Order: sequence, then C-alpha cells, then structure tokens
Amino acid sequence: MIVKHVTNTYEITDTYKNINILDIVDADITIEPSSDDRTRLVFFEHKKHPYEFFIEGDTLTIKLAKARRYNFLRIGFRRSKIRLYVPKSNLETISAKSNVGRVDISSIICNGVIDIQTNAGKINLENVACQAFNSKGNSGAISVNNLTVKESISIKRNAGKVLLNDCSAREIFVKTNTGSVCGKLPSNMAFIARTNTAKMEIPQATIGEPIGGRCEIKTNTGNIKFE
Repeated sequence: MIVKHVTNTYEITDTYKNINILDIVDADITIEPSSDDRTRLVFFEHKKHPYEFFIEGDTLTIKLAKARRYNFLRIGFRRSKIRLYVPKSNLETISAKSNVGRVDISSIICNGVIDIQTNAGKINLENVACQAFNSKGNSGAISVNNLTVKESISIKRNAGKVLLNDCSAREIFVKTNTGSVCGKLPSNMAFIARTNTAKMEIPQATIGEPIGGRCEIKTNTGNIKFE
C-alpha cells in the first residue's frame, strides 16, 4: 500500500521544563529555537500511525499514539518528521529515543542533561550548551559541533563515526568498536587514547599550559585522529 502522510501543526501554550521523546521508530527529530519564544510542534506523520503529545508535571512528552506494526508494504516511502520549536533557554532536560531516524538539535541552552539514544540513526548537535551530554547508539554516526558542557560528555557507539569539533567539558569519554573518532578540541585538554589495531593521532599537551579537561577515547578497530 502507498504510505500517506499529513502535516499537523500545534501551538503549545502550557509551560514545561523537560522534553521526553519516546521510542520513535523511523521519524527524523529536529529541536531548534523558535523565533518568538513560543513552542510549536510540527508532525509530518503517517495517517494511520499518528503521534501524540501531552504535558504532565514539568515534562512535554512526544510519542506514537499507538503501537506500530510493520505488516504492510510501503511504496514511495517517506520518513515521518517531528519538528519541535522551543524557547532557546528555559529547558532543564532533553531526552530522545529513536530507532533509525535522525536527531538534530541546534542553538539550544539546556540547564540539565541532554540524553539521546538511537539504534542506527544519525545524531547532529550544533551550538548547544548543557550540564551534561550522554549518547548511546549502535551504528549511527554522531557529529557534535560547538558543544559547551559544564560536566561531562559521554558517547558510546558500535560502528558509528564520532566527530567532535570545538567541544568543551570537564571530562569527555568516547568508546566505539569499529567507528572512527576524530575532530578538533581545545589544545589544553589532556588526551588518553587507546585502540587495538587502528591508527591513532592526538595532540601533545604543551608544557606549562593548564589542563582544560580530560578526554578519554577507546576504540577497537576505529581510527583516532584529533588536531
């Protein structure tokens, strides 16, 4: 059968501090600041598999309205999309769980933890500030650019490439199996890197320069390269 999608837009006026996006199967998720400090939610969704949202306590939850079964042939497949426009700086936590969909977060200030879990979906963070950032995934690549974290960054991947550029934190921990880890971090970070069979290239600390944080990287066959 042909997959039919519709676009539905909602204005959210109730207050919240936390965002919880639950068990999204194959939708792309985007979170970015709104132009007017209001919250808008746009679903590009399958007619027979709509999403729902509700606010309970201080948490905005987004999820499938009902369990989804893959018992039909999808012709002309287009992935569903969830686009959330939020005030830039009043958030406490962001949590998202996705299977194969992409997750993009940009230009957001979060006072607490950002936690993103995917199976094979890509993750992209850009111009984001938070207390801590955690991410676990199987084969999805992750790209992090200009991430400012007060405490720790923790990224665990099986085969996904990890790219870190201009990220600062008290501690950065990255572990992959076959995925490479590369990028550019502040020059005064203390690097601790280990790999079994892959190539490794990390910057050497300058004598007398104060340590700006600790970066530990572990891979099995994934290359490690930082400028």
